[in-house]
Amino acid sequence: MSTELLFTILYTFAFGAILATGEILHTILKVKTEYTRKFSHSAASLLSLTFPLVYSSYVYVLVMGIIFFFVLLFAQHKDLLRSINDVARKTYGGVLLPVAICGTFVISVWMNDAKLFIIPVLLLGVSDSLAGITGVAFGSKVRKIIIHNLRLKKTYLGSSVFFVSSLLISIYTLHWFVGNFSTQTIMAAISVALGAAIVEAFSSRGLDNFTVPFTALVLLAMFNAAL
Repeated sequence: MSTELLFTILYTFAFGAILATGEILHTILKVKTEYTRKFSHSAASLLSLTFPLVYSSYVYVLVMGIIFFFVLLFAQHKDLLRSINDVARKTYGGVLLPVAICGTFVISVWMNDAKLFIIPVLLLGVSDSLAGITGVAFGSKVRKIIIHNLRLKKTYLGSSVFFVSSLLISIYTLHWFVGNFSTQTIMAAISVALGAAIVEAFSSRGLDNFTVPFTALVLLAMFNAAL
């Protein structure tokens, strides 16, 4: 058995354990679905950050992504995994998460650039979750974003939290990869944070699980030559 295949089996069990933990938190400990969703979302995203340390190609990650996409799609259709799906609104966030993680990893391997995976997934696992938790905790007490006659479902507070956390993540992760705080690095970080914050604010029904990481990836790729 190859090392990559062994790790794929271990990852599969680990992701399954994350889902099982969410079910325990929701079913037994009665933790609200909004929080168990964010737990599973963040834990899966952060665990996937170790992929570049393990895999030299994207094949096994792609296979895992396809498997979990169909598992989550089936669970949503059959009203299973209530720690993720027990919400009143229609959301595609759960099934889009493996698509985003695997998609950004595949592209980062193609382009031989790990930061095209690391930064988008950090924004997905940290910034998006912080913004979501802030919205759940304070959503009824703060103003939602209104642009002319367009009323968004996101709040000014949540989007601000998303932008600030994304900016800090982008700056320090780019510094770690590039090795300096140059003007180009700062501009790239601001562009990534602002672009991701804008699409996150406009994305509803869990589509931000797709739009945020791929927006970040595209913007990072655009700045690649200058970094």
